Amino acid sequence: MKRILYILALLIGLQGCEKEGFDYAIYQPQAEDVSSLYFSTGSPTLIADGKASLQFVLETYRTIQIKDAAGQLKDTSMFMDYRALPESAVQIYVDEQRISGMEYSTTDVSKTSISCYAQIGNIKSEVKEVAIRQPKDVGAKRYVDVVFHVLELSPTDQLYDPLTYQEVTPKQLNDAVSYANTIFSNKVGKDPNGGSANIEFRLATKNVSGATLAIPGYNKIIYDMTWKNSSAATAATLPYNLTHFTNRINATVAYQWDKSRFLNIYVIPSSPNNSIGEHRAAYQIVPVGQTAIAGIDKIVTSETEVPTTDFYTNYGLGIHRSVFFPDPSRKIEIASYFARYYGLYSTNSTGTSVNDYVTDTRKYLTGTTQTANVIGGLLKVGIDGEKFLANNAMDDIRYASLRNSLTQGQVDRIRLVMERSPVRKAWSLQ
Repeated sequence: MKRILYILALLIGLQGCEKEGFDYAIYQPQAEDVSSLYFSTGSPTLIADGKASLQFVLETYRTIQIKDAAGQLKDTSMFMDYRALPESAVQIYVDEQRISGMEYSTTDVSKTSISCYAQIGNIKSEVKEVAIRQPKDVGAKRYVDVVFHVLELSPTDQLYDPLTYQEVTPKQLNDAVSYANTIFSNKVGKDPNGGSANIEFRLATKNVSGATLAIPGYNKIIYDMTWKNSSAATAATLPYNLTHFTNRINATVAYQWDKSRFLNIYVIPSSPNNSIGEHRAAYQIVPVGQTAIAGIDKIVTSETEVPTTDFYTNYGLGIHRSVFFPDPSRKIEIASYFARYYGLYSTNSTGTSVNDYVTDTRKYLTGTTQTANVIGGLLKVGIDGEKFLANNAMDDIRYASLRNSLTQGQVDRIRLVMERSPVRKAWSLQ
């Protein structure tokens, strides 16, 4: 009864309230409201192969008046979403020809450059010039036989939990290699400077002795607390670390398959936020009359000059185990591990500059003063000040990126390292 009386009193009170006199209305963007445009081609260069594409970035602004601290009206620029405008109002021009959509590709190799700009109503953006690059054939296809040495915790180890422990499966390894091949062959990416490395990673079908493997590319290695090289009592209280694994790998010939025939990959029990060592090619042989590959400081005259005591670092490739258990919506991504192994560097830096020894990648900074450069999804601000959509395999994994492309410069570098580095010779032409 009290509840009924309360509701009646509330209804009577509401009837006594006057309707607010201000009429609210949601702002509807109009083409004539646009006062300025920001337009980026996303890249200063474009390969004319019909696949590589410029991915335009467009931002629109309108002028509104607000009161300053003194109560005076002043003009200020406010962002407005051009996507709310009619499609016909947003016009993109390439060499004075209007195009459809926000991407552009070409097969016209007769031009050395193109001019691009955006226009909405009477407002026109700055004209941007894009240099046209010729398509390039990188050469014969190369094959790399891969063996995954998968380190799995022994069921007898006291840290083993049968309710939560998951082994890395052959299917996961196969999926990882398949997607890496997709990226290295440039099948899904459309970077304006994207290129195919013409390299195929394949799961080895035979072991180091030539016997057929029961599971292609799969060598399971069981580890337990004896790998910690400590007394049983001490080992039981110590967590596993990288040294425990690298020491055993470097001391065990059975874990070191013929480095001239196999790419030895070690699936290390760790997550990406932990270091598992540096696996970038560190040695090169410079042919007479040729220039050394930048970013590889150790120059030797033969493979015999390369230390063999550290097989894991010099010849092996470590991959974090957790990579094989991604979010269900994502693929298993190991292309960046392969690319780094063959000499590539990150396209970004927390410092004040980026040097990946390649001229056609889009580079950006991720330090604390550049936070705005990386938090807007795929959109990044390059070190040249121009905005672009990130899609390189060597982009920062902490921030959104398609990570599905390598540039022509990157694949050229990879193939050159494969030729000149004595520790990266495990490839064939068939």
